[in-house]
Amino acid sequence: MDGVSGFVEALRGRPLLGDGAMGTLAQATGARSEGAGTELALFAPELVAALHRRYLDAGAEVLQTHTYGAIRPRLARHGLAERVRDINLAAARLARQTIEDAAPGRPVFVAGSVSPATSPRAAAPVEAAAVRAAVREQVAALDEGGVDLVVLETFACAEELAAALEAAREVSDLPMIAQATFADEDGTPVTTRGETPEQVAAIVGALRPVAVGSNCTLGPQGLLAVVRRMATAVPDGVLVTALPNAGLPHVVSDRSVRFASDADHFGRYAAHYVAAGAHLIGGCCGTTPAHVVAAARALAAAPALDGVLTPTSALPARPVVVAGRGPVLDVGPADDAGPVEDARSDDGSASGPTVPGPGHGALATWLDARPGRRRSLLVAEATVPGSDDLAVSLARGRAALGAGAQVLWSARERSRRPRTTASAVAAALHDSTAADVMLTVTSWNTSRMTLQADLLGLDALGVHALVCETGNPPVHADRAVRDGVWEVDAVGLVELATSLARGVDPDGSPLPVACPFRVGVRVTPGSDDLDRELARVRTKVEAGAEYLVTRPVYELDRLRRVLEGLAATGIRLPVLLTVAPLSGFAEAEQLRHEVPDIVLPDAVLEGARSAGEDPGPGLELAADLVAEAVGEGLVDGVVVRRPGPPGALAEAVSHLGAALAVRT
Repeated sequence: MDGVSGFVEALRGRPLLGDGAMGTLAQATGARSEGAGTELALFAPELVAALHRRYLDAGAEVLQTHTYGAIRPRLARHGLAERVRDINLAAARLARQTIEDAAPGRPVFVAGSVSPATSPRAAAPVEAAAVRAAVREQVAALDEGGVDLVVLETFACAEELAAALEAAREVSDLPMIAQATFADEDGTPVTTRGETPEQVAAIVGALRPVAVGSNCTLGPQGLLAVVRRMATAVPDGVLVTALPNAGLPHVVSDRSVRFASDADHFGRYAAHYVAAGAHLIGGCCGTTPAHVVAAARALAAAPALDGVLTPTSALPARPVVVAGRGPVLDVGPADDAGPVEDARSDDGSASGPTVPGPGHGALATWLDARPGRRRSLLVAEATVPGSDDLAVSLARGRAALGAGAQVLWSARERSRRPRTTASAVAAALHDSTAADVMLTVTSWNTSRMTLQADLLGLDALGVHALVCETGNPPVHADRAVRDGVWEVDAVGLVELATSLARGVDPDGSPLPVACPFRVGVRVTPGSDDLDRELARVRTKVEAGAEYLVTRPVYELDRLRRVLEGLAATGIRLPVLLTVAPLSGFAEAEQLRHEVPDIVLPDAVLEGARSAGEDPGPGLELAADLVAEAVGEGLVDGVVVRRPGPPGALAEAVSHLGAALAVRT
């Protein structure tokens, strides 16, 4: 039985385990390439073979060639267009030879990795005919090199994936696997073109590849929803694959990217994928041999897991993955939106009547109070991930004020699809409510001059409560997290805002009128490098920051350490504690294992496990945390973050506001 027919038979017979991220492993070795990285197969074959060997030793049954991006349009950017055949041929033979040397007689298959012909970052599109020719060229070289199958992966458009599949078949009879990549938008996984998993499964599945699946972008939990949905939509006989990222990416101090990574968590989800119907399970960005080992253990036990493996019905039906935090509450169908309908005025506008509140200036009053006389501030995040309906944010803001919030917050959403800007939402909230509105302002992808113009516009609109962040672009497929422009970072943004507040522009020229900005910055108690975090906060304070806002916190020990470290250097600023009540175990599990800069203790995770998807215990935990934090004098107020309909936010504001009463 040859490798080609053997692969199809093996895949249909039982789930197979793929390898992990060759690129991640190569970077971890310190290898540096001046080109696309795939040329390592030519110039550093011993390194590539050693990486394959590590995945083999971990238990991988399918090795992907180190050829993602080894296609003419991409290689041409690095002056390697004429080496397409050489690179792919060498990579295919290298993977095959590694198997023969390291695992003779073991049934391991070689998959030729083929990316989209152009990166999403390409300056201009490539003509369809040139794309098809490029796919044919690469697949022909991989076939010549002796691969057992071809994997078309990380495609962000079903039409492009289908066209690549057709082109590949023009030069090869090898089994084909076709994989799209999805990001979470509007509470559901979609491609860049807005296609759902069902649509991709139907469009690409109609061409009858051996399998249709998904890789990259989403972490283990987020990809499970994709697998389930694809499994219900593929044509009979077409299998499903699942190759998630290790977790969400994390940009560290040198602007390089690391992934939140938990091998045991990854292994558990490998078993969930099998239960959902996947036949090939592997890893994408951030996954290492440790992840493959964990997945191998889980898959080896899968046949005996009846009654032990969590059935798909017991897992969340639609975990919503938002960059930077875990799943959020399902807002339900439109008829469950409650007060949202009331947010529109008689003429259909989203403005509605002005809502009584504490009045504009509450933040300034809080900041200017003497420390011993400062009353706790209750802030509510009015914006909600995934919604582009201004009426939703306005309704949530009004509900929060009615429940006792003193200040509203308009947060920036990391989305690749067009959205109403956070500043527009902030202006609408400011105009329609008698309350201050805090606004997240980021410097990502914006020049200093544009930032200055934006700040002057916010001053004209009356929005003066700012929380300055450096910001990162949203994650999608092979668009690097560090894409974009950072002419200034959070420190530079603070300097700009505080300069305008003093009545001078960055060049020192006086303004007609000062912009009365009150500038806050983020502090991350969950950072894996608290020394750097402390140094960074000190720099922001020296630049002019007046108050601190934490990232979501689920325990107080690390916050205590941060505040003690700041106090040791003479920094004592008002602190707002961000609290995001857990919606259930699904969110707790993802936060613990997939989201960077979040520390979720064992006791909290186990409590959430016992509660299942009941949000009540999460709200009680948040209330206890608030009471403890303000009771100790660690913080001077709370930011309440709770996605969902207005009533859900109002419930959290009321409950957590009561917890603030422990401090008079």
